[in-house]
Amino acid sequence: MNEYALSIGSHVVYWSSILIVLAAAACFCLTYALFTAHGGRAAAMWLLLPVAVVLSVVLSRFLHWYCHEEQYTGFWKAMTDYSAGSYCMPGVLLGTALAVLVVRLLGFTSNARRLFDCLAPGAALGIGLIRLSCLFTTADRSKILVKRPFFQHLPLASGIQTVSGGTEYRFATFFVQFLAMMLLCSLLLRFFDRRRRWPMKAGQPRDGHVALMFLVGYCASELVLDSTRYDASFARFNGFVSIVQILSAVTLLVVLIIYSVRSVRANGRRGYHWILWIGFWLAVGATGVLEYLVQRYGNAYLACYTGMSVTCLLIAYVDYRMYLTVCDRKPHRSRE
Repeated sequence: MNEYALSIGSHVVYWSSILIVLAAAACFCLTYALFTAHGGRAAAMWLLLPVAVVLSVVLSRFLHWYCHEEQYTGFWKAMTDYSAGSYCMPGVLLGTALAVLVVRLLGFTSNARRLFDCLAPGAALGIGLIRLSCLFTTADRSKILVKRPFFQHLPLASGIQTVSGGTEYRFATFFVQFLAMMLLCSLLLRFFDRRRRWPMKAGQPRDGHVALMFLVGYCASELVLDSTRYDASFARFNGFVSIVQILSAVTLLVVLIIYSVRSVRANGRRGYHWILWIGFWLAVGATGVLEYLVQRYGNAYLACYTGMSVTCLLIAYVDYRMYLTVCDRKPHRSRE
């Protein structure tokens, strides 16, 4: 049930809706502050806001319809009636990315990479607040039942009313993701400040790295957390790995490829490249095996998800180490 904050006549305002609006506002304000403080035009942000909102709503609803067609009476109804149904988070990220390209094509910014960098900490903050809103709905339910009373409270578990009127405690997937996104936001803000003083090797772009590190952190966490959800979205051709996990794994691979190409161009092919590549695929393979085991043996979720957390951190670490190979490793302060 969606808890409401206030009622004005026949109109009801829900707590989840308030937090979603606050999430969008927080993302905009943080991005606006970073972008304008580093030479960006305010007009670019005011154009980005409505375009990103429209594209995000449309694309996230389309992905949810594609994965949960049974929840809708038809495609047209799903795309025009937003009083029911839900959304898929990758559509929000894709819509925002397309909005940045629209702003760039219209000439409101000459540096799309820097705009992406300024968006990254705000995106982590916004996603975290959106996930926090699920505490006021029935959405924050995972397939992991928490039976020990010591753990039956936040941040690990949340109480759910059962059909019989009792309460059962399940792993608070979205609240844990809220905490993870708050941590990621703080790390990205620190990274944003440091990378402006960290010179890159000759021929390497200076901007775009914060956005790529956001994708690394977000996708690595989603590989684990989306597996715990009881309502994960699956592609129609695959019922084993969710579409969010597939997109996350592909994104992590793309980031590795981007930095691998740049690193080989800047340094030549070295032994550490092979170590990082092998480490990446070993971690991906281990993550896949653990995902199979947790679905095959549900009572082993603690060991499996602990192992998945370690392997996903290793995947993220490999991407980060590959990024470091294109840095000059001589930090200095800059007035830019």
